[in-house]
Amino acid sequence: MKKLLLLFTISIHIFALDIYLNSAKENNLSYAVLHIIDNEPIKCRTISQALDKKSYICSFEKIIKNRLTAKKLDFVNIDFLEKNNKFYVNIEPKYNSKLLRVDEKLYDKKEVNGDRAVKKSKHWMVLLYKKLPFGKNLSKEGINFPITFDKYLKPYIGSVDLNGAPISYVKSRDINYYVDIEKEFQDKDYDVVIKDVDRALKQYPNSIFKSDLLLYKLKTIDICIEKNISPISDEYTNNDLLKLGKMWIREFSSNEGIPQVLLILVKGYLRVQSSSDVNYFLDILISEHKDSIYTKKAILYFADSLYSKNDKNRAMKLYEDVLYSANDLDIASLAAIKLVNSKINTGKTQEAKRYLVKVLNANKKFLLKDTEATSRLAVKLAANGLERIAANLNDLLLENLKKGEQDQRELLLKQAGDWYAKAGKVKKAYARYKEYKKDYKEGLYINEVNKAIDRLFFKIDENNETKLINYYDVLISKYNNDIKDKAIIEKAKLLMKQKKYKKIIKMKKLLTSFGDTNSSKNNNYIKEASIKLIDNYVQKKNCQKAINLYENNGIDFNDIDNKRYLFECFIITSRYKKAYNLAKAQSQSKNLNKKFLWLENMIISQNKLQNFDGVIKLKDDLFNLSAVVKKQISAPVYRAIINSLMFKKLYNQSLSILYKLEKLYPKDIKNLELYYRVINYANSKRDDLLLIKYAKKILKLQKGYKVNFYTPKVNFMYIDALKRLSRLQEAKKLAEELKNLKLEEKYNSRILYILGELNLKLKNDKKAKEYFMECSKEKSKDSWTSLCEESLKIF
Repeated sequence: MKKLLLLFTISIHIFALDIYLNSAKENNLSYAVLHIIDNEPIKCRTISQALDKKSYICSFEKIIKNRLTAKKLDFVNIDFLEKNNKFYVNIEPKYNSKLLRVDEKLYDKKEVNGDRAVKKSKHWMVLLYKKLPFGKNLSKEGINFPITFDKYLKPYIGSVDLNGAPISYVKSRDINYYVDIEKEFQDKDYDVVIKDVDRALKQYPNSIFKSDLLLYKLKTIDICIEKNISPISDEYTNNDLLKLGKMWIREFSSNEGIPQVLLILVKGYLRVQSSSDVNYFLDILISEHKDSIYTKKAILYFADSLYSKNDKNRAMKLYEDVLYSANDLDIASLAAIKLVNSKINTGKTQEAKRYLVKVLNANKKFLLKDTEATSRLAVKLAANGLERIAANLNDLLLENLKKGEQDQRELLLKQAGDWYAKAGKVKKAYARYKEYKKDYKEGLYINEVNKAIDRLFFKIDENNETKLINYYDVLISKYNNDIKDKAIIEKAKLLMKQKKYKKIIKMKKLLTSFGDTNSSKNNNYIKEASIKLIDNYVQKKNCQKAINLYENNGIDFNDIDNKRYLFECFIITSRYKKAYNLAKAQSQSKNLNKKFLWLENMIISQNKLQNFDGVIKLKDDLFNLSAVVKKQISAPVYRAIINSLMFKKLYNQSLSILYKLEKLYPKDIKNLELYYRVINYANSKRDDLLLIKYAKKILKLQKGYKVNFYTPKVNFMYIDALKRLSRLQEAKKLAEELKNLKLEEKYNSRILYILGELNLKLKNDKKAKEYFMECSKEKSKDSWTSLCEESLKIF
């Protein structure tokens, strides 16, 4: 086994970058593993090449003072580069390879992102191999497991390499251009990007970065044409862009950048209004890259073009499709904002509000990407009767103003005050006006603001405690010392006395911003207010607010009195792991009735976590405890147990427990789903008696609730089972009942054919012919009408 260790240092403190190359053999197949480790996160990315080959670039935010030479090894070549105050390692494998992260902890969070979503890691690994050694055909003789040799110490590399030669930087070739162009594109220096791409490809026509360099050129031309940025928009036409894009796809057909280039082609053809080409490339994106963000963007661009052509309904349908199918939060947010504008334009303000609230709750930072557009949207909302949410947008803008945008603050403050006042939010309006008056004593709108404050004054409740609160606010605004700190504490005490817990939560930043001696006590105000609100929220099933407070303010479930309601809120808000931990802790109670309750909750949460083995393991304990405490197991718990058994394909056990559920809760409509699963199972096994039994239960239960959730699917399976059992009269009666229901027209032909077929088998030729004739005249021409037409020929 070979190992290469490189250590680097910089001034002030030690900076260590470790690169290890371990090589070995397994089943007479050689392979190697290259490790790249740093004490700070490293950014590594894959560069796709022709013939499924790959190379990798890792960048560091620090400069290495020691100089390094390139390393040419059996499996890989490694180059080093210093550029733009960054240090780069260029890895060029000679054989097959795979880039992997090593430091992800699977148990540390519910969801683990795929490697493509991860840009930085402290530990990267590159697997290098001609043929993967760990296949299925391993030798069965002897012991077969990896062995680590620890007896060799890692060599320390100072200012010389392994051959004793001084370490120095290699003067990189095409990577210099690549790094420069990447930064130029980020800096929006588009003219230089085009020149440098052309220069790089002329100098290095076979560069491993060719696909990426041309992609930067494509993106640059597209942006410049779209935004009319000279001189690029003068030098390149849409046709130039489309020609380059199609050439790129032909040359790099397996490159991961394909969806991005297809998006550019869709945009280009939209600009030249070539609908057939737009549809062609859009179809490729949807069929081959369904979940790509570039596919979703392309759909949005296409929808925009439809909207501009007054095909608004179709455009809004596409906006909604992207909103509910996109995995990327920014793409979904963009679709939602487009819906907001279109809904306002059609006078559907409440629907517009609903979509905007989705963005504010899930991704409000998106609204800060184009602050001018957000400001225009706020004005549009206010003009259409949505003043409160318009003011919320201004609040967001005010909280995130950049240094170069401070000139907008005056108008934003005044607008927020006006809109809050129109929405009846007096205190918020008053706060905004006071803020304006404080910061703009001679502002453009000072007279209007003063008048507005005077108007609001008559709406403010006047009492001693209010005066106190206002007094504290004056002190908090005026001072920045211990007086301010005291005012904050006294205000918190008064709000606690008034049971205004929400306002205390809003003071969190103030209460935690000062004094080591007071910080613990101040946190108690936040914690106590949070506990009070959580207990109240969970009882009222206002679960989202309760869980937000629980997770953001260091609350433990032991602090909450209403643990049962808290458990329900955990389930409602999909915090299944928290629900399970709560139930597990409470199930340790020595009180058997309490233990029974929490054992039920453990099963519910385990089922939600899809830990079906865990549910099955607990069920016997629950049944035994139920007999001891003489309490019936609840219907949701029975359903969780049955669901787990069905998922594990233990159908005999699930049917046995389902029988208990039917006896105890025969009229519970939620049983329908389980009955339907039994029917599908019975149908697959051709267990017609079992199918008929549960089909009857479904139809009876649906009839009791006057619903048809599983009609006609269940009816058709029921009829087929009766036919297989030669119970034709029953089948005919069931089909006639089905015909009398008001179902969708698409089912008419099938029902009529079944009735014709059954009457024919029952020797009622006249009636059979009538049904076949009626069926053949159905408007929806399908396979059933064809069968009816064929059946008529026998007469």
